[in-house]
Amino acid sequence: MTIEEIMTKEVETVDSQTPVVRVAELLFKKRFHGMPVVDNEKKLLGIITEGDFFVKNSENLFLPNYIEFLEKSKIVGQLPEGKKEEIVELLNAKAEDIMTKDCIFVKEETDILELVKIFQKGNFFTVPVVDNNKKVVGIVTVADILNLIH
Repeated sequence: MTIEEIMTKEVETVDSQTPVVRVAELLFKKRFHGMPVVDNEKKLLGIITEGDFFVKNSENLFLPNYIEFLEKSKIVGQLPEGKKEEIVELLNAKAEDIMTKDCIFVKEETDILELVKIFQKGNFFTVPVVDNNKKVVGIVTVADILNLIH
């Protein structure tokens, strides 16, 4: 059995310039574990996953909430110039700023057993499916594998 038989073909993607807050909104509203980042020809540039939204070394600091807090807070105007620039950069963060560029992907003809090994080895939940031109043609998740067993 191949990936093509179980993958979702209608894939929601974002482009590299999509604001981080918008990507987070899509992921969490739709309950996705990951979302491919593509160029205007739908070629895979990277992936953003849930884990990309948590600030490194802090499991409790969720980046979109922090950005929203900063946007609404008046504290930014009171910061020293160097810190103010850092905050403005964070407020303007785009998908390309946090995506994993060298992400794992599979092709439609990949065997499902190979995909299971990828999930086990990399602790992934979502993997984009691409054609020979690296154009996103689907997405496959751990849930797709589990549905085979059910």
